Amino acid sequence: MPSNHAPHRYHQELSCHCLRPGLHAPMLVADYIETALNVAKKFEQQHSPLLQEFYLRRTHHEIMNKMCDPLIHNTIRKQCVEQLYKPLLALKRFYKVHNNTAQFLILEREARILSHEFNPF
Repeated sequence: MPSNHAPHRYHQELSCHCLRPGLHAPMLVADYIETALNVAKKFEQQHSPLLQEFYLRRTHHEIMNKMCDPLIHNTIRKQCVEQLYKPLLALKRFYKVHNNTAQFLILEREARILSHEFNPF
């Protein structure tokens, strides 16, 4: 997907409403993450690190929130757990470039604790 269309497709929240979550959950979560990462990449190209970090952190927190929400269908929660590495790796790269690995370690620890606590498997 071209990154110039990413801001138009980006939504602040992961849409968890689909008719067949068992079939569509992987694509739903992956598409949300891909779109958000493309928006962050666009801000990286524009040399706007604050907005880049904002979109990366928002994506990470949205995936974490959906993973921990018991009202969300289990297949979507499972996909959030399985695809959580994508925004985490993008944040790791961002914080490594900006010499702030301590901030990444805090996010990684939070993700590790919550993924074990709210594991939908």
